[in-house]
Amino acid sequence: MALPIGTVLDGKFRVVQVLGEGGMGTVYKVEQVGSHPPYYYAVKELLISPNTSEEDRKAAIERFNKEIALLRGLKHPRIAALALPFQDKGNYYFAMEFVPGRSLEKKLEDSKGPMPEEQTVRWMIQVCEALTYIHTRTPPIILRDLKPGNIMISPDNEVQLIDFGIARRFDANKRTNTENLGTISYASPEHLGSLTAPGQKRSAQNPGKLVQTDARSDIYSLGATMYHLLTNYEPDPIQTPAPGSMLAKNPRMRTTQVAGRTVCPVEQVVIKAMQQSPAQRFQSAEAMRVALQQCLPGGAASATIQIPAPSANATILVAATNGASLICPRCGFQNRPGAKFCKRDGQPLVQGVAAAPPVRSPIVARPIQRPIGPGRSIQARPVQSIQARPSQPTQSRPVQPIKARPVQAKPAATNGAVAVDPMASYRLGMQYLARKNYADAVNQFKLSQSQGGTTYDLLSNLGRAYRQYAISVKNIDKKLFTDNLKYAAEQFEEAARLKPDALDGYFQLGLCYRDLKLYPQANSAFKKALGLAPRDFGSYYQLGMLAVEQGLYRDAETYFQDGLRIKPDHALILLALGRLYIETKQFQLAISTLRQASQYDPMQWEVWYELGRAHMRTKEWKSALSALERARQVNANSPEIYSAMATSYLKSNRKAEARQKVNEALQLDPKNAEALRLQKQL
Repeated sequence: MALPIGTVLDGKFRVVQVLGEGGMGTVYKVEQVGSHPPYYYAVKELLISPNTSEEDRKAAIERFNKEIALLRGLKHPRIAALALPFQDKGNYYFAMEFVPGRSLEKKLEDSKGPMPEEQTVRWMIQVCEALTYIHTRTPPIILRDLKPGNIMISPDNEVQLIDFGIARRFDANKRTNTENLGTISYASPEHLGSLTAPGQKRSAQNPGKLVQTDARSDIYSLGATMYHLLTNYEPDPIQTPAPGSMLAKNPRMRTTQVAGRTVCPVEQVVIKAMQQSPAQRFQSAEAMRVALQQCLPGGAASATIQIPAPSANATILVAATNGASLICPRCGFQNRPGAKFCKRDGQPLVQGVAAAPPVRSPIVARPIQRPIGPGRSIQARPVQSIQARPSQPTQSRPVQPIKARPVQAKPAATNGAVAVDPMASYRLGMQYLARKNYADAVNQFKLSQSQGGTTYDLLSNLGRAYRQYAISVKNIDKKLFTDNLKYAAEQFEEAARLKPDALDGYFQLGLCYRDLKLYPQANSAFKKALGLAPRDFGSYYQLGMLAVEQGLYRDAETYFQDGLRIKPDHALILLALGRLYIETKQFQLAISTLRQASQYDPMQWEVWYELGRAHMRTKEWKSALSALERARQVNANSPEIYSAMATSYLKSNRKAEARQKVNEALQLDPKNAEALRLQKQL
C-alpha cells in the first residue's frame, strides 16, 4: 500500500506524488524538506509482504541492494543517478535523480495508435547510447527488463532509463542466470534459461542448451519495444515478427524499393534485433544504433541490413508427433493422436479432424489484454455472476483495460462511401481463430460487433477466442490467463441471454468458470446445459470433475456413474472414477474400473499409471510394475512413472532396478520429490 501524500521519510524527503507501483516496489516523487526553490527526487521503496517467508525476504533485500550497488557506479546522462540509500521505520528506500516527463508506456497509451516513426527511431538511438554505456562496463551490466514502461522521455525529448531492479552483472563463467526475471512480451528466449534447437519446444525433457542473458538479450528487448511502439501491438512472447507484419499494422512506416521489392528499413532492424538466436541479432547496441541512424530521413539505405531468412528458428514450434493431433470441436483443445475423447471436456473426437498446420498470419497477434475497437473502446460488462456466495450475487471488479490499443483495419471505401460489411470482419475473425491468432480474432469480432450489432454466433466465437488465448498463456502469465477467462465468461453469458436454449453457450461458460475455480457458477452453467441435453455425458463428466475438485466425492461418483450409463466406453470418465476410488481407498473398485478404461483406450498412459498406483496401494508389486511399464511404453517422458516404478522395485527388494528408475526420474525432473526421497533411502 502506497504511503500517504505528505509522509516525511528519513527526515529529509516529503512524499508529494506516487509515480508508480509494481510487484517489487513503489516509486514516489518527493520534495527535499527545506529546499528553496523545491528540489525533487524519485524515491523507490522496497515492498515486502508481512506474509513473505524469511528466505524470500532476504532474497528481496539482496536484490534491492544489488540495484543500489549497480546504480552507485553509473554516471551517464541517459541514466537516472543514485542519490542516497536509506532506511525508515524498518523499510528500505533509495533516492535518485527525479526525471521529469512521461514513460513511453504512458505516451503510447495516450497516442491511441502507433508512435511517429522518426521520433521513435531517434528515441531508440538514445536508448542504444545508454545500453552501450552499461554493456561496456567491467563487468558488463545487463538490464534484462527493457520495455516502454522503463524508458522515460523528458519534455525536451531526451531519453533516460529507469528501473535497474533486475539488472545483473554478466559473468562469463556462468552457464545460466540464477533468476530468470523480466516481462515476458519483451523477454528474449534466453531469459527462460536455455535455447532450444529449431523446430523444438522447450520442456522438462528437452531443456535445451543452458544460456545466460547477455548484452544481446537487451537488444532483443529493444527490438520488441520498437515493435510495440511502432505497431501499438505488444509483441508475441518469444517470437520473431514475420517480414511485412509491422508494415501491415502500420502502413505509414517508410518503405524503399530495392531490387524491385518493397522494403521497410525500420522493420528490418526490428526483425534482426528479435532473432531467436543471439548470434543472428545485432552483436552490440552500437551496431544497432548505426543501423537505426541509417533509417532516419537522409540516412544511408538500410535495406542492406542482413536479416536471416525466415525458418523454423524464427519461432518456437512444437516438435512433430507421430500422427495428427486431434482438435476438440467444442473447446479447441489439441489432444494426442488417437484420442477418443477430449481430455479437457470429455467431448468425443472425430478421427481425422486434426490441428491445422501453423499459418503465419501477415498480422502477428499480440497478447490479448483487452483489444479496443475503432474510435473508442467497447466497454466490457464485468462478469456479473461471479459471486462470493451462491445465494448472494455480487458484481466482480472489472479487469483493468489494456494499455495498448491496436490499430483496426479501415473498411474499404467505394466512390467516397464507406462500405461496412460486418460479415467480412466476422469471417476474417473466424480465419484468425482457426489459425490460433487469437488477438487478431478478437479484434475482428469486435470490429464486426461495432459495425452490425450483436449475434449469438459472434459473441460465442468472441468468447472462444478469449478463452483459447487464456489457455495458451496459462503457464506464462497467470494474470493474463485469469483476465482473458473473465472476458470469455462475459461473452458466453451475453450469448446465453440472447439464446437461452444454446447448449454450447452454457457448456463454454461452465468451462470458463471451472478454470477460474468459481465452482457454484460452473455447477449452475453445466446443470443448465444438462437441462437442455439430458444425455450430454460431457456435462456429467464436468459436473463430476467439479465435485472432485471441491472434495464432494459422493456427488462426483454419482455424476460419473450417470455419464457412464449413457456412454459406458468413455475412458476419461472411467479414469476419473478410478482416481476417485483410489482417493477414497476403494482400491479393488479402482482396479476394476481402470482395467475397463484400459480396454477402451490402451493409449491413455494415465490409465495405466493410475492402475499401477492402485496395485501399489494393495501391495501387489508385480501387477503394479506391469501396469507402470505399460504407462512408460506409451509415455516415456513422465518422471512420476519412473519414481512409482522405483518404489515398486524397492518394495520388491530389487534395489538395482530401483536405483536405475530413480536416476531416470531425476534426469527428467531433478526436483521430483518422490525420486529424491527414494534416493536418500537407496
